[in-house]
Amino acid sequence: MALVLLLSSCESQLANTAITQDEKITSFIESKYPDTPVIFNGGVNRIVLEEGDSTHFAVPGDLVNFSYVGYLFSGSIGSAFTSGDAIHILGEREMIQGLELGIEGMCPGEKSYIVFSCKYGYDNTVAGIGRDQALLFEVLMNDIKPQ
Repeated sequence: MALVLLLSSCESQLANTAITQDEKITSFIESKYPDTPVIFNGGVNRIVLEEGDSTHFAVPGDLVNFSYVGYLFSGSIGSAFTSGDAIHILGEREMIQGLELGIEGMCPGEKSYIVFSCKYGYDNTVAGIGRDQALLFEVLMNDIKPQ
């Protein structure tokens, strides 16, 4: 019984953290990007920094090729913790949920910030990034291949 109460308490604390993070994300977007297109998909925000060529919008099942830099987010863009290039099939859960939802709808050549609360990040601590950490990814969509 004590273990159930402890797990319930942890999940409740994580939910409260996510609400606070969502408020900080909204404030960040409103203050830094008031005139920039923002796409909201299932709890994840995509701030479009540079529009792409709109020939094809990424949908689940597409093979997406993108470059990224991942940052810690606490109301502003924090330290970078990862970067690289990736090729994944969208919707196959090869990425964390925040990236999956944020990349959906992007088009080739688009550069965006994808920012989300801990609810859509890592399930466990990964490389020092806690499961309670909000994240921001700068993503450049290099190519999309419909499958």
